[in-house]
Amino acid sequence: MSTDAIVMLREGHKEIRRLIRSYRVEGETEAVGPFLRALTVYTYIEREGMYPRVCVLVPETEPDILGFVEEHHIADVLAAELYDMRPDDIAFDAKARLLMDIVERHMDAEDHSWFPRVRATVGRKELQEIGAWMMRLAERAPQHPHRPSAQQMWDAVAA
Repeated sequence: MSTDAIVMLREGHKEIRRLIRSYRVEGETEAVGPFLRALTVYTYIEREGMYPRVCVLVPETEPDILGFVEEHHIADVLAAELYDMRPDDIAFDAKARLLMDIVERHMDAEDHSWFPRVRATVGRKELQEIGAWMMRLAERAPQHPHRPSAQQMWDAVAA
């Protein structure tokens, strides 16, 4: 497996999209648990590993990162609520679909504009170092969603 941070994050996108498709197209409610777990790990390594480093290396991407952090916060709140629900709860499907829409929009923005900007500016060696750090973060990442405060989100990026 590559330790290039962008390659790793794109692989995460593929897995998350597969789980979204399992829920939306195939109606597999059991895909929600793995989706929430994958999303929790993914947002953790992105917020703790990728964003802070890229913010230093490519300061002009800070507005994008600030927007992404807010999207993470909204996704984390919805994911935590969904995690506490049962598939037969009245709002389960609506909440799952809304969360998945937000996550897909976020991934599209990264895939189509942010990752290419970062790749054009950050060297291969640095991306591999960031990726190696993200792999270590993944080992200790939370495995289920929790509801962080907005301040906790900002503190992670500012660190």
